[in-house]
Amino acid sequence: MREINEAEDWLRSAKTLLEGSSASRERYTVIVAQCIHSIIRANDALSINFLGRRAIRHDTAPRLFLELIEENKIPLRYANLRKTINDAVQLKSKVDYYGAEMSKADAKRWVNKAEKFLSAAKDSLG
Repeated sequence: MREINEAEDWLRSAKTLLEGSSASRERYTVIVAQCIHSIIRANDALSINFLGRRAIRHDTAPRLFLELIEENKIPLRYANLRKTINDAVQLKSKVDYYGAEMSKADAKRWVNKAEKFLSAAKDSLG
């Protein structure tokens, strides 16, 4: 599925940058942005597969994720990931357009969140 492949590529790129030797503090902002893109694309994969549609605007993505849970399209054990997609959507503009300064700890935390969300998406898709 294209969306899952893209989510994996965004996450792989974030991990590569995190492990790199660049001294640039700006890279942490880029890593967080890449993780957010990974989460959004994984959410797209779920909503396209199970609901036949995806969020037209990023701020509707959390609503679709909730719909997936409510309709038992994905396991209830992943319901806690609604906070992840909600946080990602809220932070997206800040890192993508305004260059919000992120720390190494922020970057590591978002890599972890993206890994969990992507893993849940892949598991749900079978």
